[in-house]
Amino acid sequence: MRWFSAVPILWAFAAPAWAAVKVVGTPKVTFAATGTVMDMEGVGSTLTVSDDGTTLRFTVPMKTVSTDNSLRDDHMHNTYLEVGKFPDVVVAVPKAEFKLPAAAGEKLKGSVTGTFTAHGVTQPVKVNYAAKRGDASTKVDATFDFDVSQHGIAIPSYLGVTLDPKMKGAAAVELVDG
Repeated sequence: MRWFSAVPILWAFAAPAWAAVKVVGTPKVTFAATGTVMDMEGVGSTLTVSDDGTTLRFTVPMKTVSTDNSLRDDHMHNTYLEVGKFPDVVVAVPKAEFKLPAAAGEKLKGSVTGTFTAHGVTQPVKVNYAAKRGDASTKVDATFDFDVSQHGIAIPSYLGVTLDPKMKGAAAVELVDG
């Protein structure tokens, strides 16, 4: 089981010709961490995107991410992430650097460098993605690695289970030109 303070994964991929990007359907966001005794995973389905024309900002409210264990969620939200002070994590990427498939059925893979903000600290991040164009939308699966200790988050440890500070974020999202 994977989880935790692994902070989301928010990204976006938009072709420069798109006027504004919007999320449709229900996205899936996961944060995975390995531990000394077990692996953990936090999962959420709330992800929003803002598009100012040059930057796409994908935001996940961390209070909506769950590990399916209420005690672990309480520790994650209140002890480590401090969602009262830092409610969201954000991945921001340059809109012009995303290459999306232009025709229905077309697929592309790529990577883009942006920033990942968690616990009020912004760090550079490389986001890898695969995109597939449908008739009316583009499905994107994206992943990135991050280190919670670089974001001022204490290394999660409880009752002998200590998580590796190096974690993975992922998102599966469907985008349309808004």
